[in-house]
Formats: sequence, structure tokens, C-alpha cells
Amino acid sequence: MSEELAPQLSRKLKEWLLELASKLNWRIDKVLDSYRLAQRSEIIDVRDDGKSISGVRLRVPSETRNDVNYYVSVGPYGAKCTCESSVIRGEVCKHIVAGLIMWNMLSVIKYGKWLDLNELEWLRQPKDNE
Repeated sequence: MSEELAPQLSRKLKEWLLELASKLNWRIDKVLDSYRLAQRSEIIDVRDDGKSISGVRLRVPSETRNDVNYYVSVGPYGAKCTCESSVIRGEVCKHIVAGLIMWNMLSVIKYGKWLDLNELEWLRQPKDNE
């Protein structure tokens, strides 16, 4: 990567993560927790049609329980996670956000395309979330 490209990529990633925090009505530190989870996750499947990536499936480790993993699928029409927050309360959890982050980074690396968060209708959250 060229020296002038790295700061541009870093700046764009910061902007994208801030936009994601705003869209979810989350504090940025909670989004950064998801970023760290994404780094520790294992990719199970990537939906790639040769022009764009339309979703991913991941195994995401629990932050609090050893030897517990959650399974996440994210795509344009929705997201699912096997954690209690997602299954019982129907919330967008940190694991789903980790999946979004991974999906975005794979799309940027392979196709140079950033996910447009405004296109993800299911991402809209009520404003009373933390």
C-alpha cells in the first residue's frame, strides 16, 4: 500500500465507523468493541458474485465467556446472530456489527466499495437505544 493511501483509508474507516455509531445510536466505544470482535472472528462464508460482496457469515467469540462462539449472518436484507440479545430481544448486537465491519472491509479490499449504511433498512434502530 502506498504511503499516501494508508492515511486516506484510515480516515475513511474512521468516518464509516462514526456513521455506523450514529446510525445505531451507539457510543463509538461500543462500535470499536465490535471492531475488535471482527478482528478475532473467523469467516465461514462470503457471498461474492464476482462484482460485489453481498454478505458474510462469521463465527464470533464471546467477549465474556470462554469457549463460546456466536454465529452471525449479515447481508442486504437482514442479519441474524445466535446470541441472546439478538435471538430473544431482536436487537442488533455487537456480533452483528462485527459482521457488518467484516463485510465492509472485505468489500473495500476486494472491490474498493464501502458499504452504504443507508441502503440497509434493517439497520435502523429506535433512538432510545444506548
